[in-house]
Amino acid sequence: MSTPSSEAELVAAVRRSRLRKAGLGGAYLDADSELGRRVDELVRRGRGAYLWGRPGRGKTHAAACAVRLAMERAGYGLGTVVGGTGQPRFPARIVTTAELLAAERAAFDGGEPGAMARAASAGLLVLDDIGAERATDWAVEQLTRLVDRRVADGLPIVCTSNLPLGRLGEAWGGMPGERLVSRLAGACERIEVTGDDWRLRAWRGNAPGTDSGRA
Repeated sequence: MSTPSSEAELVAAVRRSRLRKAGLGGAYLDADSELGRRVDELVRRGRGAYLWGRPGRGKTHAAACAVRLAMERAGYGLGTVVGGTGQPRFPARIVTTAELLAAERAAFDGGEPGAMARAASAGLLVLDDIGAERATDWAVEQLTRLVDRRVADGLPIVCTSNLPLGRLGEAWGGMPGERLVSRLAGACERIEVTGDDWRLRAWRGNAPGTDSGRA
């Protein structure tokens, strides 16, 4: 017969497992911030966010907080969140754009298929570090299809980037890049994330604890 402590440990283990499936790990498992809760409010209204700013300002940490809150609301995906296809929909996912594109490309070489489909169907999708990927025509096309599908399905998307949206369009280049930026502008509220680089603050000893990986 299980004890209360063992039951609590089991619940905690399941929680960690489900959050890792959503893409959270390390300090991001318990990510919490005022900005993250602001993003969560947008998500709950069906609106996305485009968080941009220099490295170390807390963009990824805020996005991870929004993912954690979405997972908590959905019971960590243990219940059924039904999409338009009648299939269970995972509540939230966070993935770097470069990793997502690499996984989709690997599927053509015998890797696990469905990375882009899973991203498209998640209740909340965070594309972390968008603009750091190699800006090929194929990459822009894949991202445009992804954003278009989520907008059509009424699903929010959150992006983090070191680049303001206008410069992101310049980095992608050409009319396809402009179209993708236009779609993101329509789907997301733009939020500039400012302040100190808190990794450097921690390194210099001006902040308690150690670097927890905010970006």
